[in-house]
Amino acid sequence: MRIACGVFDGVHTGHQALLSQKPDIVYVLPPRTEHVLTTVDEKLALIRAFGGSAAQIELVEQLPKICSSDILSIDTIRYKDLPITTERIQAALLAGEIEVAEAMLGYPYTLRGEVVYGRQLGRTVGMPTVNLKTADEKLLPAHGVYGTITIVDGVRYLGVTSIGPRPTVDNLPTVTIETFLLHFNRELYGQHISLELKMYIRPITKFENLEAVRKKVDEDVMYVMAKNLL
Repeated sequence: MRIACGVFDGVHTGHQALLSQKPDIVYVLPPRTEHVLTTVDEKLALIRAFGGSAAQIELVEQLPKICSSDILSIDTIRYKDLPITTERIQAALLAGEIEVAEAMLGYPYTLRGEVVYGRQLGRTVGMPTVNLKTADEKLLPAHGVYGTITIVDGVRYLGVTSIGPRPTVDNLPTVTIETFLLHFNRELYGQHISLELKMYIRPITKFENLEAVRKKVDEDVMYVMAKNLL
């Protein structure tokens, strides 16, 4: 019997190396932090994708009594000479270091959820945005503007995403996730989409008005287009 056990938050490259040994059973312990890199559903899907597809996966509060000789182990996987850990990835995201987080995860950090109604102010200046509601426990990166890829019905669209408050339109601390998509003009309300974070562009800024916001977003769009993120 080959057993893998751990919290597996993020299912990062270290976890992936363990799962590549094709365990028979994967015991998944509860997270140790309030906010997580992966929800339960995301975690289970990633475990299956990275080698646990044939394994029996069990969510447990604590490990059952098992023989230590059955537990799989691997050499420490490192990034820039330090062990890859969930905590390092969380710290990178909270610092806006998206490329660093992706390097340790082995895939783009992705936000998933339902498209919800916003105040629809962007469309008044020709800049309609997609507003995403994620799970409460999902860790959000540093507030800022990001180059992103949104996946809708399996199709990938380049975009610019603001994560944080909206100081130009109100003084509320409410955090929103708003994406302006390139070459996209469909309504998505009520649909579930995926948002891959690819790069940090700039901090959240208060502008004089929405026209000034639109001008800056146009610059952001040109910047991400030049990066060939798709």
